[in-house]
Order: sequence, then C-alpha cells, then structure tokens
Amino acid sequence: MDRPWARPVLGDNQQLRSIEMVERLDAPRSAMYRAVDKGGPAAYAVRRDRIERTWP
Repeated sequence: MDRPWARPVLGDNQQLRSIEMVERLDAPRSAMYRAVDKGGPAAYAVRRDRIERTWP
C-alpha cells in the first residue's frame, strides 16, 4: 500500500486500557483507509464510533 502522506491518528481518551485502544483503532479501519486515500496532510481523532478530521 503506497501512502505518500503521513496522517497522525489521535485517541480522544487517554484513560483507555490497551485492549480498548486496539479495538478502537481496528473497528474504523476502512474509514481510516478512505481518509488516507483523500490525499493531503491531515490529522484525525479516533472516537468510539467514528473518526473525525481535526486538522486542517
């Protein structure tokens, strides 16, 4: 998979246990791939039920 731009991924809850963080990053995987395919630099927050673009 060729991805020319880095995309920071931010968790919205620093109190999550490791397994909860893994589940949160695994569940929206297809949404994250779609976001990366849009191109350009960006930052996304991974929420419990969605990802959210936070920058720019």
